[in-house]
Amino acid sequence: MQLKDVMTTHVRGISANQSVREAAEMMSRMRIGSLPVFRDGQPVGIVTDRDITVRAVASGCDCSQKPVEKIMSDNLCSLPETTSIEDASQEMEQRQIRRVLVGGEDNTIVGIVSLGDIVAKSNQQGLSAELIERVSQPCQPILEA
Repeated sequence: MQLKDVMTTHVRGISANQSVREAAEMMSRMRIGSLPVFRDGQPVGIVTDRDITVRAVASGCDCSQKPVEKIMSDNLCSLPETTSIEDASQEMEQRQIRRVLVGGEDNTIVGIVSLGDIVAKSNQQGLSAELIERVSQPCQPILEA
């Protein structure tokens, strides 16, 4: 099974200079938990509902003024649509990420795949459960107290 078989199409994104509030409103309206972030038509990051909660709201920022690029995750991964879900799963595990953008033949973004997509659409339940467990491992702290 390939990414093109499990991806969500019609990916909506947000411009890097749009506000955190605009991102939250888009996510709420579209009932999604993440948005790819674009600058000059190129993907530069991803912002999630967790980024908004932890990096913006909890720090007390003015969400209507702060650009989304200031809180986005720039650990962005894009894979070809012909990538197997096994290879994509390994990439997600290595990078400790839960979503990958899917690129088409002309290098445009044609979809997005999340762990949930793999779990819901994969016939390999063992792989799915194992992948969720591995990607969900807590990261080691960068700084020691």
